[in-house]
Amino acid sequence: MTLINYLNRVHFADNILEEALWAELDQRAGRNVFVLSDPGHLGGDLAERFRAGLPLPKRVHAFSDPVDFPTEARARDLAARYRALGCELIVAFGPGAVINLTKVVRLLVSQSRPLCELAETEGGGLRIPQAMPDMIAVPTLRGFASGLCGHASVRLEDGQSIDLASPALIPTVTICDPTLIAATPPHIQASAACAAIARCIEALWSPNYNPPADGIALDGLTRALRGLGRAVGTFDAEARRDLMAASLNAALVQQKGLGLIHAIGCALEAVTPGPLDRGAVARLLLPETLRCYDAAGLAQPKALQDALVPVGGGTAEALRSHLAGLPLPARLSDMGVLPDRLDRAAAIAARHRALNNAPHRPASGEIRAMLGTME
Repeated sequence: MTLINYLNRVHFADNILEEALWAELDQRAGRNVFVLSDPGHLGGDLAERFRAGLPLPKRVHAFSDPVDFPTEARARDLAARYRALGCELIVAFGPGAVINLTKVVRLLVSQSRPLCELAETEGGGLRIPQAMPDMIAVPTLRGFASGLCGHASVRLEDGQSIDLASPALIPTVTICDPTLIAATPPHIQASAACAAIARCIEALWSPNYNPPADGIALDGLTRALRGLGRAVGTFDAEARRDLMAASLNAALVQQKGLGLIHAIGCALEAVTPGPLDRGAVARLLLPETLRCYDAAGLAQPKALQDALVPVGGGTAEALRSHLAGLPLPARLSDMGVLPDRLDRAAAIAARHRALNNAPHRPASGEIRAMLGTME
């Protein structure tokens, strides 16, 4: 069985790309298809496979965008092109930045409100329209969180970064083909594994009640931990499927709510001019998060403790040791996060709405202390 219906339609199988893309496009009446990717995918080795999945009767208008972080200006330009070409559906192929940019384009062609009015912090989710063009997401390993969720971050024209959040932003269809990540470099594999571990652990810590999500998080965490060592060594077919399945699970459990690690990651992104590797940040934050919750007197959920038995039962030091040695930056300064910006990042994180889903809401001073161990 290759089709999963959970939040949207998900195709998951080796070598499913061409068949699934063709079938999903062929059954849709719209003739003009807007495709957004990046130079590494639309012009790389995978481009031929992707094009083979495009039905011949369709008129495909493809745009290659070297995006590091979605911006309002670029999204508005692409939305204008979408309208001018008379497109009726949209396909995103590539990493999370491409998929998030596509979500913003899809939103802009569906309504005329300023994006600032749609920010999550302004309650904008209620103003995001339900009726939008169909969107098909073909995520690479770094695109799974975006390819299966209703969140997107975008930098406005005034330089401010905002989060958009609504179930309406979830892609209509997501195509997951483990063979697409066969040539993924080890540092991206390690980053994706750490990001999946973080989301699954946040879901298990969340006080929100969602038993199916707990089960999905446990499976994802187990797969990610099991495949972590192999993700930087021999990356065989089984390891690829495990890592992609863990990323899929981690994306699905975001329905239970993102927590402290996400809040701090967003805050660091807001104070850093360049792109930030969220998986590398998660690798540093995971042990500190466990230490923070332990200091707050919280008992670790039994399901989480059982899942972390192979890494010392989930103590902060055991988890830090397990994640050490990965081909990822060892400190925030190695990622371009300057120490003089950490006070501001801590203040932003302490106000983030994602902390409503955490078992403990640390003050900015606590968060600053966590970041101090990672400078």
